[in-house]
Amino acid sequence: MKVVVIGGGIAGLCIGIYLHKNNIDVSVNEKQVYTAVGGHAFLMHHDGAAVLKEIAAGSDCFLPGKLVNTFVFKDPDGQVIIEQKVEDWQCFKRTDLLECLTALLPQEHLKNDRVFSHFVYEGEKIVAASFLNGELEYGDIFIGADGANSAVRQQIFGAVKFVPGKVKELVGVVKHPELALSLQGKFTKFQHRDKGLSFGLIPTSAQELVWFMQYDPALGDVPEGVAARESENYPHLLKRLCLSLLKDFPAEVAAVLSANDFRTSYIWKTRDFDLLPDFHDQNVVLIGDAAHVALPFTSAGTTNAMMDAKILCECLLLYKDQNAAFSEYYRIRSGNIASHVKLGRQLRDDFLNPHAHFIIPLIQEPVK
Repeated sequence: MKVVVIGGGIAGLCIGIYLHKNNIDVSVNEKQVYTAVGGHAFLMHHDGAAVLKEIAAGSDCFLPGKLVNTFVFKDPDGQVIIEQKVEDWQCFKRTDLLECLTALLPQEHLKNDRVFSHFVYEGEKIVAASFLNGELEYGDIFIGADGANSAVRQQIFGAVKFVPGKVKELVGVVKHPELALSLQGKFTKFQHRDKGLSFGLIPTSAQELVWFMQYDPALGDVPEGVAARESENYPHLLKRLCLSLLKDFPAEVAAVLSANDFRTSYIWKTRDFDLLPDFHDQNVVLIGDAAHVALPFTSAGTTNAMMDAKILCECLLLYKDQNAAFSEYYRIRSGNIASHVKLGRQLRDDFLNPHAHFIIPLIQEPVK
């Protein structure tokens, strides 16, 4: 059996490693020339960290991640509203995790500079993936791990209806040793009392923090589009937006904004879509954001991608019939995915209405 994975991000690398460790021939195909690029940082639940430990077992790969054991919720004056212990969470820099995963997959199984174009059929059966560079990869099973804008999903299931998340998120990483050291192990979030505006801080090391500003764009925004993002003035617009919206927030926030290089910051326009009726069609199956997207308030996206890889591999090993394997994979994963989509929307609504009942913005139950 030959498995062709389209997309060499976290989901694609994880399923590639699992399949290789189980002696299944696999080719992971990534559009970037080098995989470990893009993004900043994210939180990962214990279930995702357990997957990482499992696939790294027996290697000398350094496992990244910083423990997060406390959630601190503050008002814009810096007064603590809630301080609560949380279990089973870590913060990862995306590049660190991608470098680790890339090191765990033998290089002959990872093929870069391959932008997916279309599938090649013999009769009604898909037999190969074609890439824009003219190369083909033949296989028996094809796994779409090519993210939220999945071209594989588009070709197999058609267009999904994305639901706008109503909230934007401006993200950055900043070096600030004094503040990072004082916040070790803490996820700190400042929430405006009367409107959809918050600022979060999570240390990624003893010297560095990832920060984010979640905001209702009705409060203020910057121009959208590629031309706007590529203009020389764009970083100044991002900084001005943050300084304007967060002017009443405490000194920690001002210190981060002052130290931040806004040329490396970006805005994430949140969105999701309803649970798909299935994750496969014939010999093509989806994992990670290609299969499901929930709003970021749950912090479950990366863990879900890694759990998809684990469960799909287990199902392929358990069932000789691939359709039975794919159906069991969907049965196991779909319930949690649906609940995370629902929770993300609930947390978004609570965010836009700060007077609503407060919920810690992290999934509390096991992802599996």
